[in-house]
Amino acid sequence: MSDKLYHTWDDMRKDLTALSRQMTLEGFTPGVIAGPGRGGYIPGVMLSHFYNVPFEGFNWQTRDGFVEDSTALLNILSKYNGKNILIIDDINDSGTTLIGIDKIVSESSCFSDVRYATIFEKVTSDFNTDWCAREIESDQQPWIVFPYEEWWR
Repeated sequence: MSDKLYHTWDDMRKDLTALSRQMTLEGFTPGVIAGPGRGGYIPGVMLSHFYNVPFEGFNWQTRDGFVEDSTALLNILSKYNGKNILIIDDINDSGTTLIGIDKIVSESSCFSDVRYATIFEKVTSDFNTDWCAREIESDQQPWIVFPYEEWWR
């Protein structure tokens, strides 16, 4: 694995601006933003303030302990049925997290337009998001450190 890539708060602001522009160009405005813990919470809350829509978090971790709270995700889909739903995460690495989430979304009786966005997306991922701010080529494998991680340094 290569060196660490430090993603700053300024990088986060620029990347969320880029994501919102991409969504606007495609005519998508979220009615709610949802994100898996931990990585989707901070960018999700930031975008929810920008769009002035609710943020809903749910527990879904495939790297730091295996937890898939499909009940919470289904509750979000039910609560906002018929609204545009944006699911955001910080990184789409292998695609495992988003594939699992999308399986629940696809099998639900949700009549919403559900889209996916990430800050970083590895081109080798098995899941393709609708929008990403930055792509990482397969020969670039830095460990990405977000500003809310290692903030004490």
